Amino acid sequence: MEHSESTRLRALYGYSILDTPPEPNLDRITTLAAIVLNQPVCTLSLADAERHWFKSRYGVSATEMPRRMSFCDETIRGDNVFVVPDALADPRFAAAPIVAGSPHVRFYAGAPLVSPDGSRIGSLCVLDTEPHADFSDKQASVLLDLAHTAVELLGARSRQIELAKLTEEIAHLARHDPLTGLANRRLLREHMEQTMARPRPDEQTAVLYLDLDWFKEVNDSLGHPAGDILLQQVADRLRRAVRSTDRVARLGGDEFAIVQTCPEAGRRAADLADRIIAAVSAPYDIEGHSVAIGASIGIALGTGAATQPDQLFRDADIALYRAKSAGGGRHMFFDAGMQRGPGARQPGNAEADAQARAKLN
Repeated sequence: MEHSESTRLRALYGYSILDTPPEPNLDRITTLAAIVLNQPVCTLSLADAERHWFKSRYGVSATEMPRRMSFCDETIRGDNVFVVPDALADPRFAAAPIVAGSPHVRFYAGAPLVSPDGSRIGSLCVLDTEPHADFSDKQASVLLDLAHTAVELLGARSRQIELAKLTEEIAHLARHDPLTGLANRRLLREHMEQTMARPRPDEQTAVLYLDLDWFKEVNDSLGHPAGDILLQQVADRLRRAVRSTDRVARLGGDEFAIVQTCPEAGRRAADLADRIIAAVSAPYDIEGHSVAIGASIGIALGTGAATQPDQLFRDADIALYRAKSAGGGRHMFFDAGMQRGPGARQPGNAEADAQARAKLN
């Protein structure tokens, strides 16, 4: 089956191998081919649009050569081993730079590297500066088998790269919100545990628990797709409002959290809360609709390794509840009296309440 050049190049680029460093598995192929076939030079070349690039080479220092008038370019036109017993006697190659000039190649034998879809992505070839009229069918079969092995190694390498990418993506998804790309509750907790396990004497940790005001109304009037766009734009504004050392997370629904660790955390947290409320409250353009929402924030402070992340989340959530109850569009710091005030939520119910609010939105 004949493939177009664009199809062949797509197959080659799919291996993600061009211009990568040498690799022992493929170097063993070229070394073995040169020794078994008793030739001084062997290259495993990959043919991109303009050149043959040597992923592996034995007995030669060059790393690539132009495709024009090259032996390997002829090799990738067929399925079998292409042999040139004496290049000087072959009018197709007698004037080629590597034949007429240094290194004065006289003999060439190359097997195509054929991908599973039939694309010829390169070649495995042996060369000599002396002509050879005795290159046998058995030797050609060995070269072709080694070329097949090289393609299998390239495929295994490609699958390993893809598996590593998938593993990285899965690890990322396990710790990030898929809609906004922000950290999720799990990653935020890990960050807090690591930070609070090694506290500095002059630092505090502040948790800012944020809930959007009037988000449900936007969802109800414009629909959930518009609500998702709004959440993404809110996430962008939060990223711009915080320092590079702060951690922003989406906890679910229209709830977000920011964790910052710094000296004078109370003052800094208040300043940050004011900036966030102003940023989030600015108008949005959602699919041609002007949308206005607000934000309420509860803040809890902790000092030292004895402070538990879960307790800070609960305290910040209680303060958020009070800010919402007071009309929203403001921030409140947690204090112990909030747990005893009228209408206050009981400690330990913060996550259940958050889930309930998420369902409403």
